[in-house]
Amino acid sequence: MQVQIVVDGTDGDQSLTSLYRWLLQDPEVTRDAVVLPVADRPGTGEMGGAFEVLNAVLTHAVALGGLAVSCAAWRASRPRAPVIRIERDGVTVTVEDGSPDTVRRVVEALDGPEPRAAREEDGAAADGAHGAVGGPGQGPE
Repeated sequence: MQVQIVVDGTDGDQSLTSLYRWLLQDPEVTRDAVVLPVADRPGTGEMGGAFEVLNAVLTHAVALGGLAVSCAAWRASRPRAPVIRIERDGVTVTVEDGSPDTVRRVVEALDGPEPRAAREEDGAAADGAHGAVGGPGQGPE
């Protein structure tokens, strides 16, 4: 399973780079996942692009849960916690905390041959498949 991790913030790719380093130091993530940064394509005359997203290739749903917990722990360690979104095949989940309920909902929303939202007949997923997962307010800050 492949997911993309996006960090919304005002500091460019610094937060994404920090999260990338954090994930590489977490044995729960690196045991069952490969995480790589993906850069923007440079424009004409530019030397190179900034990091845009992190791609993570996971071996199973338990690895997705570990990734969600690690992302939430990194977010909690930041003085101004940026919004973290995990995306798969058009389904986006916002990670706000590392509670067992949040991890369960992230896995339920994104696991399987196709994510939950893609399986819903009307295109609208229930139980947090789109939008915030966990934490107060259920939405971006």
